[in-house]
Amino acid sequence: MNWVIPAIVFAVGVQAGGLKLSDVVGRTLERQPQLAEDSVSLLQSRTQIERLKRKVLLPVFEVSVGFAPAPGFRYEYQKGTGLDSATVVDSTRKYAWWPLGPTFGTEISVAQPLNVGKLRAGMKAARAGVRVAQAELSGRRQSYAKQSLEYFFGFQYANRMISMLEEANQRLDSVQAALQTKLDDGDEDASQTELFQLKIGRFELEKSLQEARLGRERAREGLAFVLGYPSADSMQIADSLLEPLPEIGPYKEIETHFAHPDLVRLKAGMDAKSSLVDVERANMGPDIFVFGKFSYTKAWVANRDEQNKDVLITDPLNDIGGMLGLGFRWHLNFWSQFAEVKRAELDWQQLRRKEVYARRGLLALAKDAWMRYNTMGQRQKSAKSALDAADAWLKSVGQQVDLDPARGKDLIAPYKTWLDFQNKYWDSVHERNKLALEVLLATGTLLEHPALVPTGRGQ
Repeated sequence: MNWVIPAIVFAVGVQAGGLKLSDVVGRTLERQPQLAEDSVSLLQSRTQIERLKRKVLLPVFEVSVGFAPAPGFRYEYQKGTGLDSATVVDSTRKYAWWPLGPTFGTEISVAQPLNVGKLRAGMKAARAGVRVAQAELSGRRQSYAKQSLEYFFGFQYANRMISMLEEANQRLDSVQAALQTKLDDGDEDASQTELFQLKIGRFELEKSLQEARLGRERAREGLAFVLGYPSADSMQIADSLLEPLPEIGPYKEIETHFAHPDLVRLKAGMDAKSSLVDVERANMGPDIFVFGKFSYTKAWVANRDEQNKDVLITDPLNDIGGMLGLGFRWHLNFWSQFAEVKRAELDWQQLRRKEVYARRGLLALAKDAWMRYNTMGQRQKSAKSALDAADAWLKSVGQQVDLDPARGKDLIAPYKTWLDFQNKYWDSVHERNKLALEVLLATGTLLEHPALVPTGRGQ
């Protein structure tokens, strides 16, 4: 019987070309369903710029058209009573409800705004709003990438545990079978109590195995969702066993590359609030514009005047007119406008006060995450040293058992210790990988880490 520890091999088949660690971030940025929804806010901010351009730069062009019935009217003439009684001395126009006719009227107006200062302030605020939306989306991209990687690490960790526990279960089957054989043969070295203890101890092992399998399936389902797979069964994973991430470096190096999205968003937000103050102040002045207007009305009714057949001249409803000039529009509710200016200034002052402590506070959070990451690294090293010692102990006892098979029960204690420190070591690796993600997220560099993002990808 050879008790030299075999290499841990995961029994579940893995297809070549499956999902790797370096693919997780890229697929998250491309397929994460919630990220696609959040990107709409950035499109809305960019659309705001175009909307502002059209509203302020382009002229306002309005056309009104109307149709209505036109009333009829007639002239009544009063003849003179002098020598020439046939001469008309007066006439009176009276409207008649019949015959009626159609009336067409149209009015065209054009106004070209000339408020250059308001346009500049509005465009500056809109562009700053786009930068705010970009920073918010960048933060969400990193958060969603961290979530995907945590699912991936959880899946890998569960696979490690399942592989180790299944191998341990097989070992215990072998030990239990050998012990049962000795009891059946009446061997004095075998004890019924030891067999009972072995069977009782297997409950914890089987419980851990069940929990590991449940954790693997839950992590797989979560990973399939955040990566945009139609189902967990359609997702093939190549890097299925947990490994330690490369070192992320000392804190001094991290601090030099500090680029938290919240700082970018705060700076853009301050620019936007400052521009909004200028916009509100500009609104207190008049709106200046060049305007033009043209109107035309035409009615078609039976002859109004039997003596004059020119309807365009005789019909009082017909009209052609227009104007062109420079216009001003004042908003006289100054108390309301002053309040809007004051509100915009207070919003800007609030962000300025936040800027004083924002960078320092975010750096403190990043340093706290790094200190926990560094401490977990020390624990990982200690667990690895203890695991190496347990490995050496198990190998030593295994070699003695090879020489004297009757001492097989001596393997139980070192093997149990080896399993325990396997668990402790891989648990520390899993926790440290997650803490590495916290550090990278807190510094805003998660999408730049070479182990997580393939060459040519990232922000």
